[in-house]
Amino acid sequence: MGLLGFLPNLWSSTPSLLVLQHVYQGQGLSWTVPAQSGTYQAPVAGLTVSDWTVTPGTPVSGPQPPDRVVRFYVAGRVKPKLLCLVDVRYFPQGNAWVPYYRMDEHMYFTLRGHRWVPLTLMNGVPALVTATPLGFANAAGYYHGFRFAQTTGPITLTGWTVARENAGTLPAP
Repeated sequence: MGLLGFLPNLWSSTPSLLVLQHVYQGQGLSWTVPAQSGTYQAPVAGLTVSDWTVTPGTPVSGPQPPDRVVRFYVAGRVKPKLLCLVDVRYFPQGNAWVPYYRMDEHMYFTLRGHRWVPLTLMNGVPALVTATPLGFANAAGYYHGFRFAQTTGPITLTGWTVARENAGTLPAP
């Protein structure tokens, strides 16, 4: 997506933490994740894609914004389940604070016999989330963007929550 795809984010009243992007059926798909705490539904329900790319949100001027956590949820059998967490921290760049990202996978394990086994197994393979960075990490281990996917198949995002780091838990979308 070219520069014009990002222009609406520059003028929005609420800065964006990040932009989720994917090319779907030849069309560029772009979902903005606002910096405001809350629970958000995916703009397109039931959309299943192979991967998502996290690209930078809006640079912010003034004092350093607080760290945020974005929790991404995927479709589950009964209710949405947590896929991964994305830590967002702002770093200085010129006269602005620019968001950088670090992904933490969230997996559930159970003790079977004397071994810990992931609960999310498909054909004996754990459903892991892989992250491919876009560029190098900064000194604190945060990236300017990355692509993420599941090892066992496509992702159906149902929504996400945004919270200040350590702000407690928000309900799943």
